[in-house]
Amino acid sequence: MLVISPAHANERITLPADGLGNLIGAAGTDGYGEACFKLLKQVLGVDHWALFQYPGSTSISCLASASATKVAEAQVNIDKFVGRCHNFDPSLLALRRQCLQQPCLVTMEIDDIENAEYRQCFEATNVRERLSYVTRSADDLYQLNIYRCRRRRTFSQAERRMFVTLGGLILATTLQHEAHRRTMSGAAPRMTLATIEQRLAALPEGLSARECEVCARAVAGITIEGTALDLDIRKTSVITYRQRAYQKLGVSSLNQMVAMLHNMQPGRPAQRHLRRRPGDSPRHRTLHS
Repeated sequence: MLVISPAHANERITLPADGLGNLIGAAGTDGYGEACFKLLKQVLGVDHWALFQYPGSTSISCLASASATKVAEAQVNIDKFVGRCHNFDPSLLALRRQCLQQPCLVTMEIDDIENAEYRQCFEATNVRERLSYVTRSADDLYQLNIYRCRRRRTFSQAERRMFVTLGGLILATTLQHEAHRRTMSGAAPRMTLATIEQRLAALPEGLSARECEVCARAVAGITIEGTALDLDIRKTSVITYRQRAYQKLGVSSLNQMVAMLHNMQPGRPAQRHLRRRPGDSPRHRTLHS
């Protein structure tokens, strides 16, 4: 049965030697997801974990994840959840109705899932139970999920209380992790999906509505499969729309497109690219659309 309760972080827990130090040290690196998983596995005996961020009402991204078993299937599940299945998460549906004001703990079992596609995600990785620590930070919603497979017992009340304390700690390090990664990459703060689509639509090269939708999801970190699920189109169509957009924009990689969008000033259209035609001199370039 789906259970939602206030999350009071007042449980004293004993962490493994160097557990917290390793976690903080991994912030900003590619090993952060594994460092979190190692700590969660040692303390709570989990099989999978994932942290999702909801920057806006229509966008979602996975900040970190790791698995002990069925790693490939778990990654496919994350793509599906980001792409579409989060719309069928019964805990999120319930929390939206409650208008979340404080951190909460959600206990959910596979039998609580009515949607067949989302239920299949649990079946593919043999998951029987999921605990979620859900909270807000600034304007963003965060959902930290841990999962146990069928071969394990369900989470005890003591473990649930420990998870609340550990969840708050992990979320704090995740915010540091994201800040470090943005600093190292020189990237601007994360934009919402709606903002990315607006900036793409404002480009003078004239991207189609579908090209804007596909490229916005690529910029937001959504995979090709996740984009296909979200927009209900084929994966080959996602690739085609992205390639067309690259050609129109005169870029050859996602990083170049991201840089183009971050260099735009909000509320102002991007400047057209200067391109040389055969015969143009370096000092006399013409502006072509």
